[in-house]
Amino acid sequence: MDNSNKLTVVKSNAIIDAGYYLSIYENRILLTCISQINSMGEIGLNDVFTVSAQDLIGLIGLDDKNTYKQLKKAVDRLYERSVTIDLPNNEILKVRWVSSIKYIKQAGTVELKFSQDMIPYILQIRREFTQYRLKNVLMFKSNYSIRVYELLVKWSGDHKTVTVEWLKKQFQLETKYTRIGDLKKYVLDIAIKEINQYSDMNVQYSQIKQGRNVIAFKFKYGLKHPQPKKSKHNFNDHIHGISRAEIEKNARVGESYSEAAARLAKLKNTH
Repeated sequence: MDNSNKLTVVKSNAIIDAGYYLSIYENRILLTCISQINSMGEIGLNDVFTVSAQDLIGLIGLDDKNTYKQLKKAVDRLYERSVTIDLPNNEILKVRWVSSIKYIKQAGTVELKFSQDMIPYILQIRREFTQYRLKNVLMFKSNYSIRVYELLVKWSGDHKTVTVEWLKKQFQLETKYTRIGDLKKYVLDIAIKEINQYSDMNVQYSQIKQGRNVIAFKFKYGLKHPQPKKSKHNFNDHIHGISRAEIEKNARVGESYSEAAARLAKLKNTH
């Protein structure tokens, strides 16, 4: 079973900007759950997200008899993980990803529920979100590859400069890799190599110095196969008789403006 071409991950940018650490296996499980969310839908406290060992084998391309055991261990760790989110007025929110997990060994699945305080950030994808195909990250072996890839997708343009301090805070590495050489070797170099090898993006980075000290990194990036440029429309323009505002409100994950407009116009014509 290979649904990775169809599954789209949509994450609130508040979460992507937050500081957190997840192992590669925990990240795969979380991304599989998030990919099941319709960005135009609602999430309730009782909504259950199911991850099966068999699905992970198919998505990641593995054939491992111990996959369910690895899945269970990873879910156990995910249950203890939290996210640190910067709020206005210098307030900080620390919230767990999930509130409960249920093991169904006979079916080889686990069921998860997002925590109450996490749900608003998941729902925030209606207004402000980053989306990408699940297949672009499932082959990564490093959890930092996923985090760097998410940031690249979120950033606009084709380059971005971030400070070393900011980057380490995002990855919760404030007390690790005090030597820049180690940070590059164990975090950035691996992430860049995997992104270039497995994903739909090409990326390179350079370091910015102040005197002899490296204070920032500059990333240059772009799609391997750039999509054709779409015609620009003013906010009040209409496509197939549907306003841009209505399209953005009702579009489905992965739809282009034209596809969403055509679908909505067809719905109007049937009523």
